[in-house]
Amino acid sequence: MIGNDIVDLRTAAVESNWRRPNYLSKIFTPKEQSLITNDQSVWRLWSAKEAVYKIINRATLQRRYAPLSITYHTPGSFLYEEKEYFIQTEVTEEFIHTIAVTNPELFPQIEVFTDPSTKYCKDEHGLPMIDDQPVSISHHGRYWAMVKQKFI
Repeated sequence: MIGNDIVDLRTAAVESNWRRPNYLSKIFTPKEQSLITNDQSVWRLWSAKEAVYKIINRATLQRRYAPLSITYHTPGSFLYEEKEYFIQTEVTEEFIHTIAVTNPELFPQIEVFTDPSTKYCKDEHGLPMIDDQPVSISHHGRYWAMVKQKFI
């Protein structure tokens, strides 16, 4: 399974004040908060949690987002209910894009689409699909990304 999240750093800077009191403690564990040094580190952690959440949501069909239950484990992984999810994050001056997978061997098989006109449909649960294959879609500000697994 795969998930992804993209953060437009310009939009995030305008729409979110993560420095306000108690904001970080509602989303990040004390360990995660210790990793936060600037805007980029906030959105990098946020993006990873969101990408993992999308896998969990598809697996459980529950829209219960509890960011403190998805926790930083290593620079390349997060935990949810003691299960490890693996991440790869692209960081640019303009955006942060994270892809999460249940097995790191999936990373070479991931295709990324950035054209928001890419056609997809939704299954009976409202989850995005292409040709009966699950995909993960994320959009924020000026950016849109869809990831799917290549079948060879």
